[in-house]
Amino acid sequence: MNPELVRKQATVFFSDIVGYTRLMGIDEDAAFQLMKDNLATHQRIFSNYGGQVVKELGDGILGVFDTPEDALNASLEIQKACMEYNKFQLRIGLHCGDIIFDHGDVFGDAVNQSSRIQSVGVPNSILVSGQLIQKLGKNNKFSTLAIGSFELKNVAHKVELHALTNPPLTIPKKAEILQNIKYQERNPWIRWGVAGAFLILISALIYSLFFQGTKWGQEKSIAVLPFENLSQDAGHEYFSEGLTGDIIYQLSEIDSIRVVPFEQVENFKGTELSLDSIGKIFDVTTVLKGSVDFIGSKVQVNVRLVDIANSKNIWSETYTRENTGIVSIQNTIAREIARALNANLSSQELFQIGKTQTTSPEAYDLYLKAKNYYFKYNREANPKAISYFKQAIKIDPNYALAYAGLADAFSQMPSYGLGMTWLDSSMEASDKALAIEPTLAEAYSSKGINYYYQGKNEYAKISFEKALAYKPNLSRTTGNLATIYFSQGELVKSLKLQAKSASLNPRAFLPYQISGWIYRILGDADNADYFLRKAIEIQENAINYEQLAYNLISIGKKKEAAALIPEILKDVEDSNTLAVAGLVAFHLEDLESAREYFEKSIAVTSDFENDPYYLVPVKLAYILKLNGNTVLANQYLDQGIELRHDAILEGDEDFNLPLDLAIAKIIKGEIREANKYLNLAFDRGWRDLFIIDYNPVFEEYRKSPEYARLSSKIKTEISKLNQTLEPTSLQRDK
Repeated sequence: MNPELVRKQATVFFSDIVGYTRLMGIDEDAAFQLMKDNLATHQRIFSNYGGQVVKELGDGILGVFDTPEDALNASLEIQKACMEYNKFQLRIGLHCGDIIFDHGDVFGDAVNQSSRIQSVGVPNSILVSGQLIQKLGKNNKFSTLAIGSFELKNVAHKVELHALTNPPLTIPKKAEILQNIKYQERNPWIRWGVAGAFLILISALIYSLFFQGTKWGQEKSIAVLPFENLSQDAGHEYFSEGLTGDIIYQLSEIDSIRVVPFEQVENFKGTELSLDSIGKIFDVTTVLKGSVDFIGSKVQVNVRLVDIANSKNIWSETYTRENTGIVSIQNTIAREIARALNANLSSQELFQIGKTQTTSPEAYDLYLKAKNYYFKYNREANPKAISYFKQAIKIDPNYALAYAGLADAFSQMPSYGLGMTWLDSSMEASDKALAIEPTLAEAYSSKGINYYYQGKNEYAKISFEKALAYKPNLSRTTGNLATIYFSQGELVKSLKLQAKSASLNPRAFLPYQISGWIYRILGDADNADYFLRKAIEIQENAINYEQLAYNLISIGKKKEAAALIPEILKDVEDSNTLAVAGLVAFHLEDLESAREYFEKSIAVTSDFENDPYYLVPVKLAYILKLNGNTVLANQYLDQGIELRHDAILEGDEDFNLPLDLAIAKIIKGEIREANKYLNLAFDRGWRDLFIIDYNPVFEEYRKSPEYARLSSKIKTEISKLNQTLEPTSLQRDK
């Protein structure tokens, strides 16, 4: 475990210099001096009130305090000092809540909220949340004015805002705050640093010379199609695909542009579909097409950005680079796309898309080869990916993204039945990536996946939250975090994140699958049916069919559920599909068919005795016991109990482990032990009563007072969740 990682309550402080971009345009040297003076003032006053300056964000300051009183005292003194200095003005925003400290940085919703509160203030003002006001003691020297509740950008609920009115502060009017919010929605507020000021001048010049049309005013969304390899050498395919992925990676740094992930576009290589059809498939307003050719020692890249609605080019360019200059071409293309789409970039975004991960063309080439093999997602290709990542790192030991890629490749190895020790190597690679680049979102995402595979859900959640704090548009990470919320019983939070994940990645089935699953648990069979069928429409996945079958069983449509079993087995009968078919038959109480599928699944599953999440032997044990084969039944049960018990002792937090133990204990007739594990599963986030109510194993248990108490507890929790459920953007088509 990471000893530096701490979660605690704190008051988060955000300040910002008003009009810094204009100051930069007037006198860069003077603007830099102002920024240094501002930081020195903050550091001096923070030290007087026990505050901590966490980091400087260009013209802004992020800090934390232990108490609201200290934070307000420091804020008031900072504003007074700034007014006396009389060379620039500040906005300050404050909010309190849970935050995560890790390696000198802070994360959490409270950080986001305080930033948004600050951004809607006016010069010389201090805005605070209603939550902070509630934390203040009654006898304090501060006077405040309640302004109202507002919908702030990227905050899931309305935020009640109060203004500090102590002299000499300026008190914002409600109309001013609403105007600032409206401006952000229309044209998100930005804070340019030096690079930003320079780039906007250059962009304006280029635009005036070459693009005299109107500015792009539509939603900023893009699908980058796999680049075409124009050379005669098929061995260059990895380069064209890798460059496609890197451009997507760079564009995903920009909060205002929605980018379709590489995993969704890679199957559209060489497609003959019209761009209009592609736009509809991915629900995007623009498509980038490109090609790569190798001419002697040079690489030529052609790109064309197309406006789908108007069927016209927004921007096109040809880049010819020597081999040594190819490592930064994706940065150049990403910046030009952002400019063409009229995307406003923060100074941090400008820095990120201007940053080159390696200066070595050899290391970059090896990195592209590694990713090409990694994305094949199979047992034969993954070791080759590991080898190429290692070679890239050997050439450039500071290649942080290569370490993150290596971590991902290591974490795939256990899924190919090659042992869990690979996760140790994965964690080590992630840590090396973060040692080189502490803000690398992909490395935090790699750690999150690693923790999830270990069953350490709380640590996985923290890692995913940190990844999204640095790069909010990572669709896979958003979906992973939603899955963690789901596994911890936070179903409403999971639904909201599933909606965001679906908006970032319209062709992904998982957000619809999990949403349907959640609606089934919440008792909304109609919405469950809709979203699960939507998931199947995108991909005919065994789990999609399984959840649809469970939904049908729960509303009495057993024949329709049974008809889905052939669909589960339609394309392939492997360990997973056979297990899922058996589970559906089991819950339909067709135990003869369930036994057949379970035995076939075990026959093709290597090392199943060491997989604590493989439930088939436990369910099969019930059927074997009914048929008088108690020896084999007890063997399966004892193995399953020991395996899951050890996993729990080692820190695995997944609710499925105690739930499976409860099933095994019921079969062995140990009712009290079973009830203990069912309650542990509930405490860990299990909310799905279907597992008991439509499971033949629990037939006698359902008659017990223990079941009545547990059922009542789960139904109460479901009722609370339904009361807090609000409409999300992942809605049914009307």
